Amino acid sequence: MVSRVYDRVADQYDEDWSGLYAAARAKCVSQITARMHESDRPLDVADLGIGTGNALRDLQRRIPLGTCTGLDVSQGMLSQAGRKLNDGVRLIHDDAARAGAYLAPQSQDLVLCHFLLSFVDADRLVGVAHGLLRPGGMVSLATSTQGSLSELHRTHYPRASRLVGIQRSLQRSGTPRDHAESRALLESHGFEIVDEHLLRQPVSFECFDDVQSWALDSGWAASYLDDPLGLRKLLARSVFAIAELLFHPFYPINATNEISIVLGRKSGAGQRH
Repeated sequence: MVSRVYDRVADQYDEDWSGLYAAARAKCVSQITARMHESDRPLDVADLGIGTGNALRDLQRRIPLGTCTGLDVSQGMLSQAGRKLNDGVRLIHDDAARAGAYLAPQSQDLVLCHFLLSFVDADRLVGVAHGLLRPGGMVSLATSTQGSLSELHRTHYPRASRLVGIQRSLQRSGTPRDHAESRALLESHGFEIVDEHLLRQPVSFECFDDVQSWALDSGWAASYLDDPLGLRKLLARSVFAIAELLFHPFYPINATNEISIVLGRKSGAGQRH
């Protein structure tokens, strides 16, 4: 299960190699606060993949929040979140798709769905978010696309990536092909797109340690490197280490991190935001 991977990386997750998570989170928070800062009451928020709690913490600093709930499949990540969030945040150890078991329908003003589409059924997740939101409530969706940092596995490590199965796993996952597909996912569930941004962030892998920090230690590759015995992760480390010995002269590797960030509003009577 993915939970095992994130339990293992929870302590170092906030090191955030090259600031990839921080840049996306800043844009998400900016979108939300620009649209929801004038609410006539504190906002009830559900974060369906709270991780170490950074997005909710940043929102607490910017706008008044009411009841806050965070779900995550990793107890290690929840423990990190608990250390930085106040006691008013309810933390739940469970899958994002089961949020309806803990929260009433149409009870939330804002639902965060950040970096979850590689691990859960995308249609089901957005359907859950829609059901939790009050009319006029908003969903914040952030996800890497299949093109994100593709220079690594398509250009520099194609044979190693095929052996590990990166392309195959990406195609089977819910990771959208591009920003348009991410936007269409929300629209297919009846959300009005009120803000959107395709974050394209240049990054440079200076050595093999950078590749490991991104793919194997930070959780970015958790969707296709997890298995009960950890054999796929061991294989990945071995394969990429061999590739490192063979292709070391090709460093640095320049690539582009691509994150689709979309804010959608649920339609219906009584819209308030």
